[in-house]
Order: sequence, then C-alpha cells, then structure tokens
Amino acid sequence: MNKYSKTALAAAICTALSAGHAGAATFNVTNSNDAGAGSLREALSLANGNAESDIIDLSSISGQTITLTTGQLATYDDEITLQGGGVTIDAAGNSRVLFSSNTNLRLENLTITGGYAVPTLTRGPIGSDLGGGIYSKYGALSLENTTVTGNTSAGPGGGIYHLGYSEGLDISSSTISGNTGNAAGGGIAAYVGTANITISDSIVSGNEVEAGGIQLRERLDRTFDGEGWGRQRGGVIGPGATTAGGLIMLSYYGDVIVERSTISGNSADGSGGLFAIAPYGGVTVSQSTLSGNQATEYAGAGVVAAKYEALVSNSTISGNTAGNALGGLSVYSGNAGTTMGRGDDPGPISGTTRIEFSTITGNSAPGASGGLYMSNYGIQSVNGSVISGNSAATDPDLAIDAGIGSGSVDMTFSLVGIDPSTGTLNKDATSTSLTGQNPQIGPLAFNGGPTQTHLPAIPGSPLIDAIGSGLGDCGTAVTVDQRGEPRPAGFGCDIGSVERGQIVEAVPVPIFDRLGLLLMAGLLGIAGLFGVRRSTGG
Repeated sequence: MNKYSKTALAAAICTALSAGHAGAATFNVTNSNDAGAGSLREALSLANGNAESDIIDLSSISGQTITLTTGQLATYDDEITLQGGGVTIDAAGNSRVLFSSNTNLRLENLTITGGYAVPTLTRGPIGSDLGGGIYSKYGALSLENTTVTGNTSAGPGGGIYHLGYSEGLDISSSTISGNTGNAAGGGIAAYVGTANITISDSIVSGNEVEAGGIQLRERLDRTFDGEGWGRQRGGVIGPGATTAGGLIMLSYYGDVIVERSTISGNSADGSGGLFAIAPYGGVTVSQSTLSGNQATEYAGAGVVAAKYEALVSNSTISGNTAGNALGGLSVYSGNAGTTMGRGDDPGPISGTTRIEFSTITGNSAPGASGGLYMSNYGIQSVNGSVISGNSAATDPDLAIDAGIGSGSVDMTFSLVGIDPSTGTLNKDATSTSLTGQNPQIGPLAFNGGPTQTHLPAIPGSPLIDAIGSGLGDCGTAVTVDQRGEPRPAGFGCDIGSVERGQIVEAVPVPIFDRLGLLLMAGLLGIAGLFGVRRSTGG
C-alpha cells in the first residue's frame, strides 16, 4: 500500500473518530487479517460510527481470502457498500459470515462462504440459526457480482436470510450455490412487507433444504402476526410444499421478480427450485430457466402464487421431478377471502394467471401433474407456449384445478401434448390443430443468451412461425425471446421460449482436389492468354 493510500485511510479514521456522525467516508481494507488495524472487521466497526453512507474498499487485497476466527462480521444502523475486489470471506464453519441490522447493505464482487448459523447451547440470541452466509434484517440488501456458496444454517436461509418491511432484496449478476438450510430456503429465504424482491441475471443452483415446511409456516405466522399464512394457497400442494430448496421469496404488499436467471439442481421436500409468493401483489418469472430441481414430495420446479397476477413469460421449465405429484411448476393467483392473505383480507379477488411464450417439457412425477398445474380465482391463459413431453400417471402435461374459481384455461397459439383430465381448456384453432403433435425440440442446452433453452428443430418443428406477426402478442407485447433475440425472426413468431425462425440454407462451395485445382488454373491461364491476344490485336 503506498503512502497516499495510508494517508487517505488515516484521514478517514480520524474523521470517523473525531466527527462521529459528520459525514460519509471511505475505509480501505489493507490486509486479510480477521481483526486489527487495516482489517475488514475494523473497517466495519469504524463505519458503524458514521451515520451517513460509507464505502469499504477491499481492492487493496484483491483475490485474497479473509478467514474469520473470532465470530461473524456485523453492521448496525448504517448504510454501507462493500466493494469486494474479488475477495473471499470465509467463516470456515465457525460462525455466520455476516450479520446486518437496520443497515442498507450492498455487496459487490465478493464471495461469502463457510458460514454456519446454529443456536448455541444456551439457545443464543433470537435468529441465531438464520442465514448461514448472510442474515439481514430491517434494512435493504443488495448483491451484485457476488457469490454465496457453501454456507449452512440450522434454520431457514442456508445462504441468505433477509427480513424487512419496507426494505427489499435485490440480487443481480450473482451466484447462490451449494448452500444448505433447515425448514426453508436452502439458497435464499426472504420475507418483506411492502418492498420488492428481485433476482436478475443470476444463478441459484445446488442448494438444499433438510426439513419440512411446517416449521416455516409457524415462523411466518409469528413474524407477520397473520393467521392466514398457514392457509395460503401454497398449502394446497402438500405439507412440505413451502420448503424451497433453491429460494423462497415472500413479499406481502410488493412484487416478486425473477428475470434472466437460472434456478437449477436444487432440492427439498417441496418446491424444489422456487417458491415465490405475493399475497397482496404480483409474481413475474421471465426469460429464466428452472431445470433439474427435485422435490421429495411436491412441486419439483416450484410454486408461483400471487393475489393479482402470476406471470411466467419467455421461460423454460425442464427436467424437474417430484416424488409424489406436481413435477414441474404450480401457478396460482387470486383468492377467495382469507385463502391467500391474512385475516383482514377484504374478500374474494379475481387474479390473473398467464403463461406466455414458454417451454415446459421433460418434467415428471409418479402421481398427478407432470408439467404445469394451474389454479385460479380469475382469468387463466396460456399463449404461445409448448407444454409437452412431461410424464405423470394423471395429467402428464397440463393439470387444471377444476374446484377453484371457474376451473377453465384459455389457450391460444400453443401446443399441449395431452389435454387435462379435469377443468375446461378453451383452445383456439391453432392450438386445437397442434394437440398431441411432437414439438421436435432439441435437448436443454446453451443456444445463445445467459440461460439454457430447447431449440426447435429445422426442418420439421411445428413450433416455427406458427404465430403470425401481430397475432397473439407476436412482435407487439412480446418482442424478444428468452435469449433476448427479436420476435419475430421469420414469417411469424415461434411457439415456446426460443425464436428460431427460418434458416436460409447456405449455398455449397465446390471443393476441388489437387488435379481439379491444376485444371482450373490451366483454364484460367488459357482464358487470360486469349484475353491478352484480343486486346493487343484489336
């Protein structure tokens, strides 16, 4: 570290000590020690004494690892940005990595690992078993280009546990992988009151939950003082349905958003991949892939439930499994009084469930509903989507809850392999003609863009150009595919999450062997000779 950096650090420390809450400051971390001068722990302590926003810069130790030996790092009543510089913070299984209370905390370019949140022999403080990697409460939490991996908690949130009222959670360009939680949210458990929860351009993979969902619902009833949580719509899919191996995200009065992200290879008793619920808001899953998630009981890919709108758009649900029923994705919206929310719910709400330009294939369950399960107290629609190649004893591709609301789904420009056995599926002419056809799509692979998709085969796939431009939102409300490529790419839009479009065959270029090349050279030489003679003799 040069003398100018030392001077800057000294000035910042003096300012923090002498002025108290005078203003913002930047604190430079100069070594990877657990504590002491120049350490991250000291920088957080100094920043906690500053009432304004602070920056803690770790770039001086870029690429190094800070191993915690004296307990978790903590921040209180502040606004802090940790500029990580590629630094790893490793609790080595001795404690949680980071605790944040009443702090707006932002993490950039960090790795959080080795955290272990477990109650002490004397039970420890309330929440001591939450969030193995990060436990954030009553302050906004945001992660950018950050990895949270290999953390464990005895309660919800193996990687991250976030609790807020008007303080949301925003995770972008980050990876949450290989974490283990108990009761809920192997990767992430987030519960907020009025703010949004957003996961974008990120990967949530290989996380797991080791216990059932009953403990989780008891926690939520206590936390939000609401009698209705135990009766919320997720409860209809089984007692372990809210465990969520990958991530559980609840925003009471805000929205839950998953976009351009991958949720894969997570496992739990129920909701193997995603459990996203907005009792008084909406849930959107767009340009994302949920694949290879496993539920011991119900909902392999997960659950999307909202009071007003549940939307799955330009997304791929593939290769998820459940040990009992609901192998793929379960989607709900609306309510009949207190079903979705708390006891003060004003009455029935007509919600909207929409599946658009998505591909749901290769999901399985031995019982009912292999691919997609829909239940709604309002309007349900499927547009521009392929739901085929899934397996289950009953309703392998699409299941409709006929006992909820109207029990009907409107389908346009879509291909469903096997019609549901209950409810009413109202098809347009295109969807009717495509029923039971083989969609002819390739395996799940990287076909461009940040997430894996199934590419329609050329020639032969009935999905290609099946939607005329301007029809069924083609090129109007929906202008890109899951990869971000334009729609339409050919004469119309393709059904499903990928816009393959027509491919113009390349004109073959003749390949000559050595003799052929010699003959061609000779002919060109003769032609050139005649050209010279004509030009000189004219």
